Amino acid sequence: MSTRQGIRLDGSGGRVGPHQKPAGTWIRFNWEDADDREWLEREAGVDELVADSLLAEDTRPRVVEHDNGLLLILRGVNLNAGSRPEDMISLRLWFDGERLISTSRFPLRTVEGIVQQLEQGTGPATLADLMMALMEGLAERTDELIESIEEEIDELEAQLLDGADRKLRGRIGEIRRTIIVIRRYLAPQRDALARLSSINRPLLAGLDGRRIREQADALTRLVEDLDMARERGAMIHEQLLTRLSDQLNARMYLLSIVAAIFLPLGFVTGLFGINVGGMPWVETPMGFWWVMLVIVGIGAGLGIWLKRRRWF
Repeated sequence: MSTRQGIRLDGSGGRVGPHQKPAGTWIRFNWEDADDREWLEREAGVDELVADSLLAEDTRPRVVEHDNGLLLILRGVNLNAGSRPEDMISLRLWFDGERLISTSRFPLRTVEGIVQQLEQGTGPATLADLMMALMEGLAERTDELIESIEEEIDELEAQLLDGADRKLRGRIGEIRRTIIVIRRYLAPQRDALARLSSINRPLLAGLDGRRIREQADALTRLVEDLDMARERGAMIHEQLLTRLSDQLNARMYLLSIVAAIFLPLGFVTGLFGINVGGMPWVETPMGFWWVMLVIVGIGAGLGIWLKRRRWF
């Protein structure tokens, strides 16, 4: 069951009090059932196509102009308990000049933080400021997530210098998958904000185009950081595979040298182990030591020969 909350702004960073004229109304809810569609279409008077976008299961960041309003869909980091941050939550905004309707499938820290600010009287003064606060808050938390990814890559590079570990391959793979998922949403979100900054309508007169362009530029930088992190992850993965391959080759090389030395020694011991007449030193008390001397001599000779051939 969704919980709709209507917040009327007083124009100075808080909620309206008794007998105050609101500067705008913010209606927010985390939708969960069919009652939300009925409320949007019948009570809120939202167009059917807009309602579809506000309640869609999966959305892509974009901005869409309508005759009586603007639809803006963004993505924010998932910081809910038991969730992965890269499973970004969709925040859908419908702005018609007098109301801002925001919907999301799960709670967002950015939204909850702005609600607390309004309760304390330190929040956005207008709906335009509220939209900017939402955009900047989502970008700020995404920036923090990308910084944590870059720090983890730095740590993996340090671990790689200390020595190759097969466990690193799994962690590197997780980081690369995380980067791919985040970039999937950040790139279109950057494009959406860039387009929003170029829209010239009286409805959006309160929005600061310069701040929106700054947010678009910030998202461009985040996308570039993700690309760099992805390349660093790929480089670490290649270095790790190379080092593990070198370790395997070194071990196989050592085993080959040992096999090359002990192969003729095994032939000697096998030859002297046959149970037939005519074997030398069978009746000689020093026969065992003569055989050992032959084995040691063959082994030393092979070692010297391999050393001169620079096999090791």
